[in-house]
Amino acid sequence: MKKSAILLENIERLRREQAIEDIELRNEIRALVHGDFVRLTFLSQNRESFGETLLVRITSISGRCFRGKIAELPNSRLEPLRMGYPLTFTRAHIHSVANSKQCQEQ
Repeated sequence: MKKSAILLENIERLRREQAIEDIELRNEIRALVHGDFVRLTFLSQNRESFGETLLVRITSISGRCFRGKIAELPNSRLEPLRMGYPLTFTRAHIHSVANSKQCQEQ
């Protein structure tokens, strides 16, 4: 069975297309550090299934490049997503910054 490629939704581009300027989110992203949690939306490359927004723990930040691991169990069957799956992303992919209460619920 062939695994489907996973894409991250470019939330920044979507907001720009809708003329949405989220200054608060931009400031929250600038303040992110190792160990913080963000939400990213994962899509299937073949677009047969809808995206899923998941909690990701940041493991490192280098310039504009973030590395992290999925911090919750995915509901979808998008391969190869699983808890602990490592990935690289940029600020353009960050859907939202999770607060500490959201992280404790996981």
